[in-house]
Amino acid sequence: MSRNVEPQGWEWGDAAAANAVDESFAEVVGETVFSELLVASAPECFLVADDEGRIVFANPAVESVFGYDPEALVDRSLRSLIPDRFRAAHREAFRSYLDTGQRTVDWNDLRLVGRHCEGHEVPLAVWFREFAHRGEQYFVGVVRDISTRVEQRGELASERAFVESMFDALPDVVYAFDPEGRMLRWNDRLNEVTGYSDDGIESRDPFDFLADDDHGRIATAISCVLSAGRVVTVESDLVTADGETIPYEFTGAPLVTDGEVVGVTGVGRDISERKRYEATLERLDDLNTVIRSVDRALVEATTRGEIAREVCSRLVGEGAYCGAVIGSVDADGGAIDVDAAAGLGESMAEAAGDGFADGAPSSVAAAIESESVQVVDGVTSDFREAVDGGGDRTIAVVPLVADDRRFGLLAVCTDRVHGIPDRERAVLGELGATIGNAVQSALTRQLLHSDTITEIELRATDDDVPFVAVSAAADCRLELERAVTFGDEHVFFFSVDGASTEAVREAAASVSSISNVAALTDERIELRAAQGTITSVLTDLGARTTAGVADRGAATITAELPSDAAVREAVDAVQSAYPDTELVARREAERSLRTPSELRQGLAADLTDKQQAALEAAYFSGYFEWPARTSDAGGVADTLDIAPQTFHQHLRVAERKLLAALFDGAGPEGSR
Repeated sequence: MSRNVEPQGWEWGDAAAANAVDESFAEVVGETVFSELLVASAPECFLVADDEGRIVFANPAVESVFGYDPEALVDRSLRSLIPDRFRAAHREAFRSYLDTGQRTVDWNDLRLVGRHCEGHEVPLAVWFREFAHRGEQYFVGVVRDISTRVEQRGELASERAFVESMFDALPDVVYAFDPEGRMLRWNDRLNEVTGYSDDGIESRDPFDFLADDDHGRIATAISCVLSAGRVVTVESDLVTADGETIPYEFTGAPLVTDGEVVGVTGVGRDISERKRYEATLERLDDLNTVIRSVDRALVEATTRGEIAREVCSRLVGEGAYCGAVIGSVDADGGAIDVDAAAGLGESMAEAAGDGFADGAPSSVAAAIESESVQVVDGVTSDFREAVDGGGDRTIAVVPLVADDRRFGLLAVCTDRVHGIPDRERAVLGELGATIGNAVQSALTRQLLHSDTITEIELRATDDDVPFVAVSAAADCRLELERAVTFGDEHVFFFSVDGASTEAVREAAASVSSISNVAALTDERIELRAAQGTITSVLTDLGARTTAGVADRGAATITAELPSDAAVREAVDAVQSAYPDTELVARREAERSLRTPSELRQGLAADLTDKQQAALEAAYFSGYFEWPARTSDAGGVADTLDIAPQTFHQHLRVAERKLLAALFDGAGPEGSR
């Protein structure tokens, strides 16, 4: 602990009086007495107990925490300060430590509940230490009443106030100096933090340890302690011997002897972490404002390209990042094919193939593979040289994912000192999901409403594709009529050529991914797969499968994508799931879309008068309502003056024609 330094420079009326007072002061500030004086003046509560849990010392601050006079606590058990319900646990833990020497909890900033002399409970923050004196084992506890903090916790209006409260822990630098600024006492921690020796500390003024810009505020605080006897807390940068500055919070209290303030004693604690959290919170506040702006832009954007441009321009234009780029990833998962960029985005895309950091694996590939945000704290010299002004930058690579579909990635860079902390990474991950959903919705809208589409044709010989394996095993040709996904169920409807449906069922029994095959007619089957296949992968990519044929172990699948869709990205996704698949054709095509009026006109021309009458009567009478149906087949048949069987026949045919029109004529042939 600290050194005892003889104070110098006191002014007295005459030499005799000075000598007398000097002798008196030397006696008072002797090693033991002065140490007790520091503890007695401390604003925190100090308790010392022996190895039997008996209190042997308490400083005056205990009265403000527990309501006891310090002398009244001496020789009492520590358990008298603990609520009844915790005493057994305390006794067990104390004995265990004495027997084993193993701590079961962290002794720093331990949150406990104390018992006031009047019986009510007091929330506490406690720091414990162990020491030996004259061969005996003792424990010292520094106790702080945090009642006010606990009461205010539920009223905190912002996360910043909560973080500040959370980091309100006991300072770990102890010091004392006289009114002339001479250092009187200090603990070893001051040596460790500043890097000064005892002689170096003794020869310095307290202001030598503080940043020049803070001297005015500190002087005012010291004056308040010395003149008004108040306890004051102030923040300042602590300056080390190497010139490093560390943000600290100092709590100073008057050092009093015989009713006279003879100096300042206090404690200081490192608040670097709190400052970083405050900076992070401010950063997140700013970032959330930008993301709300991005969200509004995503609602209005109608194409993938427009989404990419809006996101990049807003992230950079509104000051969130110094660079942003959105694009797809090439086959080896390294380089970025740019869809849009802003700020330093283009430079990032060029450096992506090297993984941004020297000797590090590609963060682009890692982000795509793990579908999680990847952060690179140090970028390559090539990237730095490509950027005006150079300097260290941090890059985050964010996958754009929605419903397990990958839509490329977003990369952003910043030159902020603290880089991109974990909480910001989480926000970026949520932004990536939002962008992914927006791209997915845009692609779906384009596919449904665009006159121009991109048609791709794939050839697959992969046995992991269920209908490829069945066509090979049954030596037949299967033509896909429709694929339906409902939850985890994947159902396919095929027409069969070259084999009986029974032979197909027997062949399917050897394919583990097929859960069931049912014959619908002599030439049609329903196949259920326990997992998706190429068609479901295409659907996840926003594509629409329009045709599919599996002929004796080789399948040809035709699908439509929006005209500006990333075809290579779609093909890569299919090949990732089914390696024995290749793109054999790609073509742009015009598609004529039927308007609702045209659909109704076509259907009206296809329905007979009786079929339309049956359909309309059933609909408007409430026949299709469920579960509260307002009419049945007999009632509708009576209205039409026909037999129920005849009504059912007309209605079934009309329903089939209606659904055939909805599904573009796909499905089995049926009676008109």
